[in-house]
Amino acid sequence: LRNSPQLEGFKSRGIEVLLMTDTVDEFWLQQITEFKDKKFKSITKGDIDLNKFEGNKNEGEDGKEGDKNESDSETFDALTRYLQTQLSDQISFARLSKRLTESPVCLVADEGGVDMHMEKVLKLQQKYEPDRKPVLEINANHPLIEKMASMIEDKSDEALLKDSALMLMDQALIIQGETLSDPAAFAKRMANFMQKGLIG
Repeated sequence: LRNSPQLEGFKSRGIEVLLMTDTVDEFWLQQITEFKDKKFKSITKGDIDLNKFEGNKNEGEDGKEGDKNESDSETFDALTRYLQTQLSDQISFARLSKRLTESPVCLVADEGGVDMHMEKVLKLQQKYEPDRKPVLEINANHPLIEKMASMIEDKSDEALLKDSALMLMDQALIIQGETLSDPAAFAKRMANFMQKGLIG
């Protein structure tokens, strides 16, 4: 939980987060919604805007403040549309993240959907089939996302771009603790990426 990408924005701003580690907590929170006038809110659900809090506003890997989520959002509109099209069978939609600072991508539940951890519990215990797909959030400050956005703008290497989109989704699923629908295809794409990186 401490290494979850959904926590990154909170950590960088020094915002305390209550970690709920017991399975029963998911059910308990359905009944107890607040404590001392503080409402409980899942950090893996909905579009959380952390820019109103002081601290690092989505630092890039070079340590410089570079919150592109608002100022340059138009640059990434084409990328989010592309990801929605390529991954339409796995996600409800894609958007720029306000919670990521280091990771390129993460999955969150839609505002009206079931919390990600609760969904996992229900799948294991009650063979639950969610009626909503997760939301894919991308970090506009990550070099990988910047590169993909520029590839769409340049209309270069469609095959590589498609594989990159699938790899992003696979990475988000693995981080979330989900199983991949096609591990063999993931391994093949990973080997291809490693080969290009090592051999050129």
